[in-house]
Amino acid sequence: MEAPTQEKYRVQFDFTEDALRTLDRIKERLGVSTRAEVIRYALRVLGWVLEQLDADAKILVEKDNNAQQAVFPFLQREAKSSRYSSKAG
Repeated sequence: MEAPTQEKYRVQFDFTEDALRTLDRIKERLGVSTRAEVIRYALRVLGWVLEQLDADAKILVEKDNNAQQAVFPFLQREAKSSRYSSKAG
C-alpha cells in the first residue's frame, strides 16, 4: 500500500548573495538535487535541536575524545516559547 502524499505549498524566500551561495554549497555537499531539499533537511535538524532544548537536554560535539557542549544562544529564548516538529515535508 502506498503512503498518502502530502499536499505541497509553494513558498518563496529572499536570500542575500552570500546566503544563496551557502545554500548551494550545502546542496552540493549533501548531493541533493534541489534547494528545497536542503531547506527540508534544515527544518528537521532545527526542529530536533529545539526539541532537545525544550527537554533541557545538552547537545554535545565530540572530536578527538574531547566533548564540548554546543551552545545556541540565539535559540534559547525561542525553544521554550513554542513547540516545533522535526517532521518537515
